[in-house]
Amino acid sequence: MIAYPEAQILDIVGPLEVFSRAARWLRDQRGTAGLAYNVEILAAQGGPVRMSSGLELIAARSYRQVGRIDTLMVCGGIGCAQACADSRLLEWLRQQRGRVQRMASICNGALIMAAAGLLRGCRATTHWEYCDALRAADVDIEVDPDAIYVQDGNLYTSAGVTAGMDLALALVEEDWGRETALATAQALVMYMKRPGGQSQFSTVMAAQSSSSDRFRELQVWIQLHLDEDLSVERLAAKVSMSPRNFARAFVREVRDTPAKYVEKARLAAAQRELAESRCGVDQVASRCGLGNAETMRRAFVRHLRVSPDDYRKRFCSTARR
Repeated sequence: MIAYPEAQILDIVGPLEVFSRAARWLRDQRGTAGLAYNVEILAAQGGPVRMSSGLELIAARSYRQVGRIDTLMVCGGIGCAQACADSRLLEWLRQQRGRVQRMASICNGALIMAAAGLLRGCRATTHWEYCDALRAADVDIEVDPDAIYVQDGNLYTSAGVTAGMDLALALVEEDWGRETALATAQALVMYMKRPGGQSQFSTVMAAQSSSSDRFRELQVWIQLHLDEDLSVERLAAKVSMSPRNFARAFVREVRDTPAKYVEKARLAAAQRELAESRCGVDQVASRCGLGNAETMRRAFVRHLRVSPDDYRKRFCSTARR
């Protein structure tokens, strides 16, 4: 992660914590040798870097000292304007374009990538307050002001602040699968995974955290079994409760009925599948537990006021079209 003075600290530590927590889970639960991810903060020079909060983070070394990088991320913050004017940083970023496996920005870090000319001809997003600035930075960028994160080839951009953690979870899933991403989110007590095409302003999450271990584990299980019978009776049996007591406790803990929660989870999964895969609508509907294409279309129109086909046209990354 590239850091600079007056950066937003959560842009940096949030995504890096996702990767480090995923690495520990993979080591402990999957027996991977060593750590799957080694995270590091880079800056113009090694040493303390003062964040906009007044706190300081320590960069182990200068970005000019590193060799091979798999994933390079650029944070945002109120110091972004100064970073955009740093010709040495911009030139170094341009050099990395063809060397790294993937490059990503958090929040208005997209402006730094744009200043380096890395987003020209690409679809991208940023914090909603900076969308006009991103358009002004390069008229050849297709700015999506609504997405949580956007993938275009091996370039990734995310919306404001905590959306960087959503992006990091998506990258973990890309590398190690859905179960690892969900387990990481659960450990961090995060919403399980917001689809990239979900609105920055949406209150409907792919899943919700719970103060109860029993219900939290059930929510993870639901995410992994969306295509199965998720009736109240079956869910109640999973947590060894009567259907009546389960329904009451679920509403109290999750603040939604089991039926509504399952529908929202299936809909969010379908959004992600449409945006990130080439699967047909019927296949997506079946995999996400929404029955068939017509049933899914009605659910999309009812909740999102758009058809699945139109949703895919809007949010499918150019890499997968």
